[in-house]
Amino acid sequence: MPNPPLEHVPPVIYRRKHPITGVGSYLEQFEKTPPPPKVIKPTPQVLKEEARKKKQQEHMKALEPLIEEYRRLQKESGGEFEGINCYNTLFVGRLAYEVNERKLLREMESFGPVKYIKIIKDKEEKSRGYAFVEYENEEDMKRAYRAADGMRIEGRFILVDVERGHTVPSFLPRRLGGGLGGTRLGSKYMNVTRPGRFDPSKPDAPPPVASMGRGGGPPPGYPPMARRESPPPPYGMGRGGGGDRFRGPPPPRGGSAGGGGYGSGGDYDRKRRRSPSPGRRYGGGRDQRRRY
Repeated sequence: MPNPPLEHVPPVIYRRKHPITGVGSYLEQFEKTPPPPKVIKPTPQVLKEEARKKKQQEHMKALEPLIEEYRRLQKESGGEFEGINCYNTLFVGRLAYEVNERKLLREMESFGPVKYIKIIKDKEEKSRGYAFVEYENEEDMKRAYRAADGMRIEGRFILVDVERGHTVPSFLPRRLGGGLGGTRLGSKYMNVTRPGRFDPSKPDAPPPVASMGRGGGPPPGYPPMARRESPPPPYGMGRGGGGDRFRGPPPPRGGSAGGGGYGSGGDYDRKRRRSPSPGRRYGGGRDQRRRY
């Protein structure tokens, strides 16, 4: 049976409770004075940077008396320290911890007679990774300064520089906020890992080429902060004596007895014989069922 007819509902009549008025009557209640200044609170990054700068200033203020004492001792030394002539002395850094005085002497005496050598150690008599080498002649020291920088000793590239602590008036050690080198600039992508001396005024300069003596050194053109890649083998010296099909054209037909060729058993011939036939390549009955 059909549904009953809908019940008639009268239309809704909307009646406004309050009449609509303008804003002209409220203009007297608006503020006439300028608004207060906007307060911008510092972000966590700004607070962290301010705390770092404040801590750095306090640290530098505490180092001022130590720096003055260091300057005074440096001026009174006159280029000598504990009987060592600092103008004939070299600083050797980035040493392997297993290197002793005998090993270092064997490497450094190739540039001239060595008068004194000392590896700096800690309280537990363990090497701290740097040493000082005094030569008898200044010319030998200059020769080692030019040639020994970047030399490899016990698998590590060393750094060779002059003894700046008692010869350069404007130099400060790292413990007093100075020092040279680029191994502590920041993250691992900012630090300088290439061998040899680092000039802060020329951070993009190529590394020096060390002499290929006892300790060896990086070859010419050592790419900074990159892995050295071995050059590709010459043509015709691939696996099995044949040519490399990925590095050049195939060898000519009828190669020599030990070389590559279409009938010599090289890489090109072996890969050529392994290529599937047209029937197997595009699918063909029993071969296709066996493969899949």
